[in-house]
Amino acid sequence: MKNKVFLNGTIYNAKDAKVSLFDRGYLFSDGIYELIPYFNSKPFLLEDHYKRLQESLKMIGLENPYTKKEWFKNINDFTNNSEYKNYYLYIQVTRGAPKDISDGVLREHAATKNYITAVSMFYSEIDNLQEKNIIGKKSITMEDKRWKKCNIKSISLLFNSYAKTLAYKEGAYEAILIRDDVITEGCSSNVFIVKNNIIKTAPKSNLILPGVTRSFVIEKIIKENGNKLLIENFSKNELLESDEVFITNSTQGILPITIIDNMKINEGICGEITKELYKTFIKYTG
Repeated sequence: MKNKVFLNGTIYNAKDAKVSLFDRGYLFSDGIYELIPYFNSKPFLLEDHYKRLQESLKMIGLENPYTKKEWFKNINDFTNNSEYKNYYLYIQVTRGAPKDISDGVLREHAATKNYITAVSMFYSEIDNLQEKNIIGKKSITMEDKRWKKCNIKSISLLFNSYAKTLAYKEGAYEAILIRDDVITEGCSSNVFIVKNNIIKTAPKSNLILPGVTRSFVIEKIIKENGNKLLIENFSKNELLESDEVFITNSTQGILPITIIDNMKINEGICGEITKELYKTFIKYTG
């Protein structure tokens, strides 16, 4: 089959890859992940994604299982198997399973044993942004009930997946999260608004994931287009009263949100600033 899986140095067909039932990633979500888009068979912002992977490992006290050189070699060797031109590479590192379970203790909250770190990777096809028309999407809003270390790219995504599923059932692409009347982020994206030609997005904090695409859009695309940017918190009312709303993530790049909680933004049409940002962004994905 087309899809392969890398697991601790060995490449398997997707259906044949197996991990231990006692892996702490399975039992406690004790691990982190990273997702790297490939456009036209080339990794996009690989260095930045690797840096975030390394920082997330450090924040949960999990030793990096490979050197940077080993990581890049493993990634390159593995992705050479891909038959896709546009795809994402998913990387997951968990604390793993105990090296020895002869004491009969198969599950404990504290990580007190020696563990075999589990490193897995797989890839899956995504849209070619060069050929994709920019189309506005629908979103709902929800109270942000996640833990307060959202800046760690943890595999613990129960609330995110729950909220995203509720959005799906309402015909929406995303759920935009609100904490104390402040917009934090989407379940799988960072959120930007435009009002009076000024772009605004939340500052980095423990309440949002430091999106790699978000940073690229802020530091490269918005500057290149000459737009004014404010990095500050904004409320739900500001979100709903904005002229344009867009989100950023690794696989979609820049995606306009034109309906929120069944209210139309910009009469349900993608705004001009979002369009221009998208046009500039896709130049870098060719």
